[in-house]
Amino acid sequence: MIAGLAGVAFDARIATREVEGLPGRAAAARWIAANALAVTGRRVWLVGTPPAAPRVFALRAGCLASVIAAIASVPVLIDASLLPRHWRLALRALGLPELECTTAEALVGGASVLSSDELDGSSLSVDALPRGFRVRLGAVRHMLRA
Repeated sequence: MIAGLAGVAFDARIATREVEGLPGRAAAARWIAANALAVTGRRVWLVGTPPAAPRVFALRAGCLASVIAAIASVPVLIDASLLPRHWRLALRALGLPELECTTAEALVGGASVLSSDELDGSSLSVDALPRGFRVRLGAVRHMLRA
């Protein structure tokens, strides 16, 4: 498995050099994440329809593998500054492109962003299953205080 992940990381370096623009980087991130999960033998099931327009997705994931599953399900750039340091290092080692501009610039540039912010009410919630992950795409539910 380690050799397979090293191969994905190597391919990721080449893939990210060949893409242009923010949407291309987001698509490359999805491809890299999907290949990393394939190496581990885990699958991703997406529940919901990805929006046509770029948006900010609030991430609900309990582990690094869940974050990778979320990226594999929808083309997004991840705001890695909001993740624990060891997760950021692992994502960089894997070769996943990160958000290198502001969220607003990414949206204008045509790329969705995975964040912990709830800017436009969309979420990606990841549930671990025995053979993979279920990623639910939905609206963030806001609770009203009594």
